[in-house]
Amino acid sequence: MIIDPDMLGILAPAFIAGAIIALAHVPLGIEVLRRGIIFLDLAVAQFAALGMIAFHVFFENHAMSPEFAAAGSLFCGLGMAVSCALLLHILEKYAGHFQEALIGSAFIFAASLSILIMANDPHGGEQMKDILAGQILWITWHDLLVYGPVFLFVSALWSILQAHRSGSFYILFALAIPFSVSLIGVYLVFTSLILPALATAKMARNKGLAGYGISLAAFALGLLGSYYLDTPSGPMIVMAMFVVSCVVFLCVRYLCISRRIDF
Repeated sequence: MIIDPDMLGILAPAFIAGAIIALAHVPLGIEVLRRGIIFLDLAVAQFAALGMIAFHVFFENHAMSPEFAAAGSLFCGLGMAVSCALLLHILEKYAGHFQEALIGSAFIFAASLSILIMANDPHGGEQMKDILAGQILWITWHDLLVYGPVFLFVSALWSILQAHRSGSFYILFALAIPFSVSLIGVYLVFTSLILPALATAKMARNKGLAGYGISLAAFALGLLGSYYLDTPSGPMIVMAMFVVSCVVFLCVRYLCISRRIDF
């Protein structure tokens, strides 16, 4: 298996980005599954995308430096994600078993409003595709230095605040997701949160470690598959995440049932 050195310089930061993002996504995804609010990540990610899209349409086309445009887009996405998460957190005590329906409705609202805002933008289709499918191969070492500490901070704080996770979950989730969306796109954000959590759901312990291994394997296989098959990297990583997660889930089920091994 030979990879061109120039291409390796592109694949390496993309893989490292996936590894760093997984540090925050794996434990947050396990918590999402435990709470039974599966659509939360999609809703918050879509609101982050809505903020980025609104900035692009209403402000980015005006004369501004690329650095300011990137910062403004991320700031708007962060503001929308935090607003969505805080609102859902406030409504959680009143929604009861309708919470998942409320979260799904919030996702549809944000997605539909995004399409309406982009309707008259000549580059709307391309912008929407980049936000949904992501542009992970565009990640640079500079991006890792800028965004990486955010995911390390969220991961560390989640580990430290074990006794206060109930109150900190929504805000940490909202803090991580906009940065994830800007780096890897909405689809891969959802996939990297939920699939490792689903694959390890029947494990009694070491869920986080196993989920992280699934993420690393999926990012590596997806990026290599994208390189050798000349296909978009984001969707390839999503497919790889599905395959790896299914294999792990089936192996865990087989070992637990037939071998009576308690993970």
